Amino acid sequence: MSGPRWTGLPGRFALGGLAGLAGVAWWLAMTRRNQALVRPPIRDGSGEALSGGVLEYSDGERVEYVDAGSGDALVWVPGADGPKETFRYQLPSFARRHRVVCADLRREFAATDGFDRLVDDVAELIEARGVDRFVLIGTSLGSAIAMRFASRFPERVRGIVLCNPLARVSYHHVGFNRAALIPLAMLTTRYLPTELSRGLARAWSRLGVWIFDDSPGRDALIEYALFTGPRTVPPTVSDRRVSGLRRLDLRSDLGDVAVPALVVKGPRDEYCPVDWAREITELLPDAEYVPIPGTGHCSHISRPGAFNETLDDWLRRLPAREEAEEGSVERGEA
Repeated sequence: MSGPRWTGLPGRFALGGLAGLAGVAWWLAMTRRNQALVRPPIRDGSGEALSGGVLEYSDGERVEYVDAGSGDALVWVPGADGPKETFRYQLPSFARRHRVVCADLRREFAATDGFDRLVDDVAELIEARGVDRFVLIGTSLGSAIAMRFASRFPERVRGIVLCNPLARVSYHHVGFNRAALIPLAMLTTRYLPTELSRGLARAWSRLGVWIFDDSPGRDALIEYALFTGPRTVPPTVSDRRVSGLRRLDLRSDLGDVAVPALVVKGPRDEYCPVDWAREITELLPDAEYVPIPGTGHCSHISRPGAFNETLDDWLRRLPAREEAEEGSVERGEA
Protein backbone atom coordinates (compact mmCIF):
# COMPACT_ATOMS: atom_id res chain seq x y z
CA MET A 1 0.00 0.00 0.00
CA SER A 2 1.18 3.48 -0.71
CA GLY A 3 1.62 5.96 2.11
CA PRO A 4 -0.86 8.73 2.86
CA ARG A 5 -1.11 11.42 0.22
CA TRP A 6 -1.46 15.00 1.42
CA THR A 7 -3.72 16.14 -1.36
CA GLY A 8 -6.87 18.11 -1.45
CA LEU A 9 -8.06 20.81 0.92
CA PRO A 10 -8.08 18.65 4.12
CA GLY A 11 -4.50 17.52 3.55
CA ARG A 12 -3.27 21.02 2.86
CA PHE A 13 -5.10 22.28 5.93
CA ALA A 14 -3.44 19.58 8.06
CA LEU A 15 0.01 20.42 6.67
CA GLY A 16 -0.57 24.11 7.32
CA GLY A 17 -1.66 23.37 10.87
CA LEU A 18 1.43 21.25 11.54
CA ALA A 19 3.69 23.94 10.09
CA GLY A 20 1.99 26.54 12.24
CA LEU A 21 2.40 24.46 15.38
CA ALA A 22 6.06 23.86 14.56
CA GLY A 23 6.57 27.61 14.05
CA VAL A 24 4.92 28.44 17.37
CA ALA A 25 7.00 25.80 19.16
CA TRP A 26 10.17 27.21 17.60
CA TRP A 27 9.26 30.77 18.54
CA LEU A 28 8.54 29.74 22.14
CA ALA A 29 11.83 27.84 22.38
CA MET A 30 13.84 30.80 21.08
CA THR A 31 11.95 33.19 23.33
CA ARG A 32 12.76 31.05 26.37
CA ARG A 33 16.40 30.96 25.29
CA ASN A 34 16.49 34.74 25.00
CA GLN A 35 14.79 35.20 28.37
CA ALA A 36 17.44 33.00 29.97
CA LEU A 37 20.33 35.09 28.65
CA VAL A 38 22.32 36.91 31.32
CA ARG A 39 24.15 40.01 30.17
CA PRO A 40 27.87 39.91 30.90
CA PRO A 41 28.63 42.42 33.69
CA ILE A 42 30.62 45.58 33.03
CA ARG A 43 34.07 45.06 34.53
CA ASP A 44 36.94 47.44 35.25
CA GLY A 45 40.57 46.88 34.31
CA SER A 46 41.14 44.56 37.28
CA GLY A 47 38.19 42.35 36.37
CA GLU A 48 35.87 43.62 39.09
CA ALA A 49 32.28 44.49 38.22
CA LEU A 50 31.57 48.22 38.37
CA SER A 51 29.67 49.26 41.47
CA GLY A 52 25.94 49.78 41.17
CA GLY A 53 22.60 48.56 42.39
CA VAL A 54 18.85 48.66 41.81
CA LEU A 55 16.85 51.88 41.77
CA GLU A 56 13.08 52.11 42.24
CA TYR A 57 11.38 54.98 40.45
CA SER A 58 8.41 56.88 41.87
CA ASP A 59 5.93 54.66 40.02
CA GLY A 60 7.46 51.44 41.31
CA GLU A 61 9.50 50.50 38.22
CA ARG A 62 12.87 49.04 39.20
CA VAL A 63 16.02 49.30 37.08
CA GLU A 64 19.65 48.33 37.51
CA TYR A 65 22.27 51.07 37.46
CA VAL A 66 26.03 51.62 37.57
CA ASP A 67 27.55 54.40 39.68
CA ALA A 68 31.35 54.27 39.71
CA GLY A 69 34.43 56.49 39.83
CA SER A 70 34.80 60.04 41.09
CA GLY A 71 35.20 63.51 39.66
CA ASP A 72 33.04 65.43 37.21
CA ALA A 73 29.86 63.43 36.59
CA LEU A 74 28.94 61.82 33.29
CA VAL A 75 25.39 60.44 33.01
CA TRP A 76 24.83 57.95 30.19
CA VAL A 77 21.54 57.06 28.47
CA PRO A 78 21.23 53.88 26.36
CA GLY A 79 19.34 53.51 23.10
CA ALA A 80 16.03 51.72 22.51
CA ASP A 81 17.41 48.31 23.50
CA GLY A 82 17.90 49.87 26.90
CA PRO A 83 20.82 48.06 28.58
CA LYS A 84 23.49 50.02 30.44
CA GLU A 85 25.89 47.41 29.08
CA THR A 86 25.74 49.14 25.70
CA PHE A 87 28.44 51.38 27.22
CA ARG A 88 30.62 48.42 28.21
CA TYR A 89 33.62 49.95 26.42
CA GLN A 90 33.09 53.44 27.87
CA LEU A 91 32.10 53.24 31.53
CA PRO A 92 35.24 51.50 32.89
CA SER A 93 37.53 53.79 30.91
CA PHE A 94 35.87 57.06 31.91
CA ALA A 95 35.40 55.95 35.53
CA ARG A 96 39.17 56.44 35.93
CA ARG A 97 38.79 60.23 35.82
CA HIS A 98 35.06 60.83 36.15
CA ARG A 99 32.02 59.67 38.04
CA VAL A 100 29.94 57.59 35.62
CA VAL A 101 26.23 56.95 36.22
CA CYS A 102 24.08 54.85 33.91
CA ALA A 103 20.79 52.99 34.33
CA ASP A 104 18.87 50.57 32.13
CA LEU A 105 15.85 52.07 30.41
CA ARG A 106 12.56 51.07 31.98
CA ARG A 107 10.59 48.10 30.63
CA GLU A 108 7.12 48.92 31.97
CA PHE A 109 5.00 51.95 31.10
CA ALA A 110 1.61 53.15 32.27
CA ALA A 111 -1.00 53.68 29.59
CA THR A 112 -0.70 57.44 30.04
CA ASP A 113 3.10 57.57 29.88
CA GLY A 114 4.66 59.48 27.00
CA PHE A 115 8.22 60.15 25.93
CA ASP A 116 8.82 62.42 28.93
CA ARG A 117 8.52 59.41 31.26
CA LEU A 118 12.01 58.42 30.06
CA VAL A 119 13.22 61.97 30.67
CA ASP A 120 11.71 61.98 34.15
CA ASP A 121 13.56 58.73 34.83
CA VAL A 122 16.88 60.49 34.23
CA ALA A 123 15.80 63.24 36.62
CA GLU A 124 14.88 60.68 39.29
CA LEU A 125 18.14 58.79 38.74
CA ILE A 126 20.36 61.82 39.33
CA GLU A 127 18.31 62.91 42.34
CA ALA A 128 18.53 59.45 43.88
CA ARG A 129 22.28 59.25 43.27
CA GLY A 130 22.98 62.82 44.42
CA VAL A 131 24.34 64.08 41.11
CA ASP A 132 24.33 67.87 40.74
CA ARG A 133 25.53 69.21 37.37
CA PHE A 134 26.81 66.79 34.78
CA VAL A 135 27.47 66.00 31.15
CA LEU A 136 24.62 63.96 29.65
CA ILE A 137 25.57 61.37 27.03
CA GLY A 138 23.00 59.52 24.93
CA THR A 139 23.13 57.15 21.98
CA SER A 140 20.34 56.70 19.43
CA LEU A 141 17.04 57.03 21.35
CA GLY A 142 19.15 58.05 24.34
CA SER A 143 20.28 61.10 22.38
CA ALA A 144 16.66 62.22 22.05
CA ILE A 145 16.21 61.73 25.79
CA ALA A 146 19.34 63.82 26.38
CA MET A 147 18.12 66.66 24.15
CA ARG A 148 14.71 66.68 25.80
CA PHE A 149 16.29 66.64 29.26
CA ALA A 150 18.54 69.60 28.36
CA SER A 151 15.45 71.51 27.18
CA ARG A 152 13.51 70.81 30.37
CA PHE A 153 16.31 70.97 32.95
CA PRO A 154 18.97 73.30 31.50
CA GLU A 155 20.32 74.23 34.93
CA ARG A 156 21.42 70.63 35.58
CA VAL A 157 23.43 70.06 32.40
CA ARG A 158 27.00 71.19 31.66
CA GLY A 159 26.94 69.75 28.16
CA ILE A 160 25.37 67.02 26.04
CA VAL A 161 26.93 64.34 23.86
CA LEU A 162 24.76 62.84 21.14
CA CYS A 163 25.88 59.63 19.44
CA ASN A 164 24.10 58.84 16.16
CA PRO A 165 21.21 61.05 17.23
CA LEU A 166 17.60 61.44 16.21
CA ALA A 167 15.18 64.23 17.06
CA ARG A 168 12.18 62.49 15.49
CA VAL A 169 11.16 59.06 14.26
CA SER A 170 10.96 58.56 10.51
CA TYR A 171 11.71 55.73 8.08
CA HIS A 172 11.08 57.59 4.83
CA HIS A 173 14.82 57.83 4.14
CA VAL A 174 15.37 54.08 4.36
CA GLY A 175 13.78 53.03 1.08
CA PHE A 176 11.53 50.03 0.46
CA ASN A 177 14.22 47.37 -0.05
CA ARG A 178 16.23 48.32 3.02
CA ALA A 179 13.07 48.83 5.07
CA ALA A 180 12.09 45.26 4.23
CA LEU A 181 15.50 43.98 5.33
CA ILE A 182 15.41 45.66 8.75
CA PRO A 183 12.63 43.46 10.25
CA LEU A 184 14.27 40.43 8.64
CA ALA A 185 17.58 41.31 10.31
CA MET A 186 15.76 41.76 13.63
CA LEU A 187 13.98 38.40 13.34
CA THR A 188 17.05 36.42 12.29
CA THR A 189 19.08 37.95 15.10
CA ARG A 190 16.50 37.17 17.76
CA TYR A 191 14.99 33.86 16.71
CA LEU A 192 17.59 31.69 14.99
CA PRO A 193 20.29 29.45 16.51
CA THR A 194 23.27 31.51 17.58
CA GLU A 195 25.77 30.37 14.95
CA LEU A 196 23.25 30.89 12.16
CA SER A 197 22.33 34.29 13.57
CA ARG A 198 26.01 35.21 13.75
CA GLY A 199 26.61 34.20 10.14
CA LEU A 200 23.60 36.16 8.90
CA ALA A 201 24.65 39.15 11.02
CA ARG A 202 27.88 39.27 9.02
CA ALA A 203 25.75 39.56 5.88
CA TRP A 204 23.66 42.32 7.47
CA SER A 205 26.94 44.04 8.40
CA ARG A 206 28.16 44.02 4.80
CA LEU A 207 24.83 45.50 3.72
CA GLY A 208 24.73 48.06 6.56
CA VAL A 209 21.25 46.94 7.67
CA TRP A 210 19.69 48.00 10.99
CA ILE A 211 22.31 48.52 13.73
CA PHE A 212 25.01 46.56 11.89
CA ASP A 213 27.96 48.02 9.99
CA ASP A 214 31.00 46.67 8.16
CA SER A 215 33.56 48.49 10.30
CA PRO A 216 36.67 46.74 11.67
CA GLY A 217 34.80 46.21 14.94
CA ARG A 218 31.71 44.60 13.43
CA ASP A 219 32.23 41.36 15.40
CA ALA A 220 31.95 43.24 18.71
CA LEU A 221 28.67 44.71 17.48
CA ILE A 222 27.41 41.27 16.44
CA GLU A 223 28.24 39.85 19.88
CA TYR A 224 26.43 42.80 21.48
CA ALA A 225 23.33 42.02 19.42
CA LEU A 226 23.44 38.32 20.33
CA PHE A 227 24.20 38.49 24.04
CA THR A 228 23.55 42.00 25.38
CA GLY A 229 21.17 44.01 23.26
CA PRO A 230 18.29 42.92 20.99
CA ARG A 231 18.10 39.28 22.11
CA THR A 232 17.74 40.21 25.78
CA VAL A 233 14.91 42.69 25.18
CA PRO A 234 11.49 41.69 23.76
CA PRO A 235 10.76 43.75 20.64
CA THR A 236 7.53 45.00 22.23
CA VAL A 237 9.61 46.65 24.97
CA SER A 238 11.98 48.48 22.63
CA ASP A 239 9.03 49.51 20.44
CA ARG A 240 7.23 50.95 23.48
CA ARG A 241 10.30 52.99 24.38
CA VAL A 242 10.34 54.50 20.89
CA SER A 243 6.59 55.00 20.58
CA GLY A 244 6.47 58.21 22.62
CA LEU A 245 8.95 59.91 20.32
CA ARG A 246 6.82 59.09 17.28
CA ARG A 247 4.42 61.81 18.40
CA LEU A 248 7.13 64.44 18.89
CA ASP A 249 9.63 66.45 16.88
CA LEU A 250 12.37 67.83 19.11
CA ARG A 251 13.97 70.03 16.47
CA SER A 252 11.97 73.11 17.42
CA ASP A 253 13.43 73.00 20.94
CA LEU A 254 17.10 72.69 20.00
CA GLY A 255 17.70 76.42 19.55
CA ASP A 256 17.12 76.90 23.28
CA VAL A 257 19.72 74.30 24.34
CA ALA A 258 22.52 76.70 25.16
CA VAL A 259 25.06 74.27 26.64
CA PRO A 260 28.00 72.92 24.59
CA ALA A 261 27.18 69.82 22.58
CA LEU A 262 29.17 67.12 20.83
CA VAL A 263 27.51 65.22 17.99
CA VAL A 264 29.30 61.95 17.19
CA LYS A 265 28.29 60.26 13.95
CA GLY A 266 28.90 56.99 12.15
CA PRO A 267 29.00 57.92 8.42
CA ARG A 268 27.74 54.43 7.44
CA ASP A 269 24.61 54.73 9.56
CA GLU A 270 21.57 54.10 7.33
CA TYR A 271 19.20 53.84 10.31
CA CYS A 272 19.64 57.42 11.55
CA PRO A 273 21.22 59.13 8.54
CA VAL A 274 24.09 61.60 8.54
CA ASP A 275 21.72 64.39 7.44
CA TRP A 276 19.85 64.09 10.76
CA ALA A 277 23.03 64.51 12.76
CA ARG A 278 24.20 67.47 10.70
CA GLU A 279 20.79 69.15 11.04
CA ILE A 280 20.85 68.65 14.82
CA THR A 281 24.37 70.11 14.93
CA GLU A 282 23.24 73.18 13.00
CA LEU A 283 20.14 73.71 15.16
CA LEU A 284 22.06 73.56 18.45
CA PRO A 285 23.65 76.94 19.30
CA ASP A 286 27.01 75.51 20.39
CA ALA A 287 27.62 72.11 18.82
CA GLU A 288 30.62 70.30 17.36
CA TYR A 289 30.22 67.52 14.78
CA VAL A 290 32.74 64.65 14.71
CA PRO A 291 32.42 61.56 12.47
CA ILE A 292 33.83 58.19 13.52
CA PRO A 293 35.05 56.83 10.17
CA GLY A 294 33.92 53.40 9.08
CA THR A 295 31.15 53.07 11.66
CA GLY A 296 27.38 52.92 11.45
CA HIS A 297 24.66 53.23 14.08
CA CYS A 298 26.68 51.95 17.06
CA SER A 299 30.00 53.79 16.78
CA HIS A 300 30.67 53.41 20.50
CA ILE A 301 30.68 49.61 20.10
CA SER A 302 32.24 49.05 16.69
CA ARG A 303 35.09 51.55 17.19
CA PRO A 304 35.19 52.24 20.94
CA GLY A 305 38.79 53.47 20.91
CA ALA A 306 38.05 56.23 18.39
CA PHE A 307 34.79 57.09 20.12
CA ASN A 308 36.43 57.32 23.55
CA GLU A 309 39.27 59.48 22.26
CA THR A 310 36.78 61.86 20.64
CA LEU A 311 34.72 62.12 23.81
CA ASP A 312 37.77 62.47 26.07
CA ASP A 313 39.17 65.29 23.93
CA TRP A 314 35.86 67.16 24.05
CA LEU A 315 35.55 66.69 27.82
CA ARG A 316 39.07 68.03 28.37
CA ARG A 317 38.19 71.16 26.38
CA LEU A 318 34.82 71.68 28.06
CA PRO A 319 36.04 73.68 31.13
CA ALA A 320 37.74 76.22 28.87
CA ARG A 321 34.53 76.63 26.88
CA GLU A 322 32.55 77.09 30.08
CA GLU A 323 35.00 79.75 31.31
CA ALA A 324 34.82 81.57 27.98
CA GLU A 325 31.02 81.49 28.11
CA GLU A 326 30.99 82.85 31.68
CA GLY A 327 33.39 85.60 30.65
CA SER A 328 31.23 86.64 27.72
CA VAL A 329 28.15 86.76 29.97
CA GLU A 330 29.98 88.94 32.50
CA ARG A 331 31.16 91.33 29.79
CA GLY A 332 27.65 91.51 28.41
CA GLU A 333 26.24 92.36 31.83
CA ALA A 334 28.85 95.02 32.34
